[in-house]
Amino acid sequence: MAAHPPGEVISRHKAAPPLPANLARVVAARFPGEPFAADVGSAFLALNHYDRRFALELVRLGRGRGGASWNLRLLAALMLANQCLKLPTDASEEFSSLFASLGLLESDARGVQADVLRQGYTSTELRAFSAQFHHHLRRLERTHRGLCGFETTTEALDDFIVISRDPCKVALARHLFTPAEVVERVWKQLQVSSGLTSPLEDLGEEEAERYLSHLPAYEREIVRRLSQRARIYWACERTSSAINRLLENPIGTVVCVVKPPGSSLEIEIKRTGLRGSFPLSASFAHKGEAVPPSHRLQGGASTAGLRWESNHAAIFSEVYRAAHGGEAPISKLLALASYRTVPCQGRDVHLLDYFTDPEIFGAGHHEMRQQMKQCISAFDQQFGRDFAHLPGEAGLTGRFLYHVLPCQGLLAQTTSYRLDTLTKYFSPAGAGIYFQRGLKRERYSRDEARRFADALLDEVLGIYQAPAVAYADHAQYLEAAFAVPENRRRADRLHAGAVADLGLLWGTVLALGGFTYGESFVGRNVGLKSAFAGGEWTSRLLSMDHDNLFVPDEDEEVFWPQGALRTAVLDECFIRGNPGRPKQIPRSDLFFLAQIYHVTEAERARGYDYLNEAMKIASWRTRQALERDPKVRCLFSKSYLRHLRDWNAIVADYLGACDDDAQLAEWKARTQTYLSGRKYDEEVIENYLTALEKHGDVVKRYAFLYLPATPTSERAVAA
Repeated sequence: MAAHPPGEVISRHKAAPPLPANLARVVAARFPGEPFAADVGSAFLALNHYDRRFALELVRLGRGRGGASWNLRLLAALMLANQCLKLPTDASEEFSSLFASLGLLESDARGVQADVLRQGYTSTELRAFSAQFHHHLRRLERTHRGLCGFETTTEALDDFIVISRDPCKVALARHLFTPAEVVERVWKQLQVSSGLTSPLEDLGEEEAERYLSHLPAYEREIVRRLSQRARIYWACERTSSAINRLLENPIGTVVCVVKPPGSSLEIEIKRTGLRGSFPLSASFAHKGEAVPPSHRLQGGASTAGLRWESNHAAIFSEVYRAAHGGEAPISKLLALASYRTVPCQGRDVHLLDYFTDPEIFGAGHHEMRQQMKQCISAFDQQFGRDFAHLPGEAGLTGRFLYHVLPCQGLLAQTTSYRLDTLTKYFSPAGAGIYFQRGLKRERYSRDEARRFADALLDEVLGIYQAPAVAYADHAQYLEAAFAVPENRRRADRLHAGAVADLGLLWGTVLALGGFTYGESFVGRNVGLKSAFAGGEWTSRLLSMDHDNLFVPDEDEEVFWPQGALRTAVLDECFIRGNPGRPKQIPRSDLFFLAQIYHVTEAERARGYDYLNEAMKIASWRTRQALERDPKVRCLFSKSYLRHLRDWNAIVADYLGACDDDAQLAEWKARTQTYLSGRKYDEEVIENYLTALEKHGDVVKRYAFLYLPATPTSERAVAA
């Protein structure tokens, strides 16, 4: 039987008058070459109530029946959400029919499938689920509210169509687009070359499997398809940098992110090459300054770096779950693939040839090789001169590749909305920064700028109420949005929650004797991500890029506090600024969060209290887990746990003596006697004493982490 064209699929349901000319022009402009889109639009706007038959037609259209285009299918999914919002939440018969058509019902039709619990819902019982389903769809209520049948304004209809082009915002699209269709469309927007499967180590593999087992089936299948056959993905001219696209190359990054239809999850491909003719290069210095070792392979990542991140994040995640009863807000590495070929000048080039053959790089070859030699010299000094005997130009390339081991990682629990970028976007010049500086567009309309602001507010507030004002400029619109009482309350609550999440994260790192050299806390590696959780929309803080995260493993026997405190100061600077100055330095996480949420000076000041209280809770809980939880204790050596316990006792003793020279001298003698009696080496004893001599200001600032818990703090932890 011949397939019906999309327009006929809808129009055969019920004849509807044609769209008014002004609305027809909007549809024609957004769907060029698809005249049947106007038939779909007229049938949709002609209805002012829920119509079961029409809803089922939209399901069929959304699944591509009749050869509907990708964009028309997305529009059908958003139209279906609009139909659902016309239903009262107790319309159980209608919801049952709809859920059956979407494949959500259990076989006995008494409830919905348990997979919805992984999607952020809290119940599979039909009535409770229907209410949360309704709330889930109300996230875009501002867009739905603008539709008034054939009286709809052109602006409101255009808003409706435009937001349907962001698949992650179209809640019901996950039930209409298959994972295979999603991944195939992602492939078409990337260049793909060949690679080799690179296994994770045991700790990282266990954590990846655990995380995947808790993902909804839809997202899990998308991850599986993206990671199969060790494909290597590269950004290209077909890859968009616009926010909220199915595939996005976030502005200023060398990664791509997949944002599946109707999903809160973001899947990051790290890294996807430099834009331009040559996706990979070697770099030792940039603008006269040496780049970090992890950035010497420009455009790519190293196997050793990603495996380190995977293993240390796995240990941290296990401790965090035991201590706090929830998932650590950090990125998860799910799969690795080593490069085999690189796309260059319209063909796939073997990695060895790519870096060696001067005809490939042309005039840039000499400069790249000079940078490579400097990288190798630095690597040799740090890691040893392995393979230094390899001769010639191919030998030089081989030595570089040996050190960097180029690979690509697939990660989840990340966000493209990094704090430093969000702060720029929430500034008065934010729209210009995004459209002109970021997307390289000469001009943009006020409607585009307003939609951009709405998208940002959706992300940081989870769900928000649009202000009843016309968009004049970015600053005016954001001020009006944050002045809406409901938005203001949410902003203050989520600001406090994000700061507390930061405190829990850092407090747990410190309690383990860990540090990140600032890498896990710098504003470009911390972000906000909207999510549907516990049956509600919210926004949460996430930390990413943990290639410098250090937490001890079972082979670590000794805690060296001097180095830990020195690097903790780096973390501190990125988290809260320099506490020794009257004002925090710009570009700290607390600064970013205050700017993003437009909080008052009083709320900004309370941020330090939120941070400190969360750190205190995190430290107490983590130390309890280290003492009492067998699953946590087995991750560390007995010697290291003893060292941590002794260190905490020594610091508590130091805090009682540090303000009096005589008492401090007695403390030093007492500490030497104590540690000697416990068979500590002289080098370790000296490290303990030097740590407090050089960094006593740090432990004084965070004395509450070492002193016994007060009844008040114990109640806070219990709560």
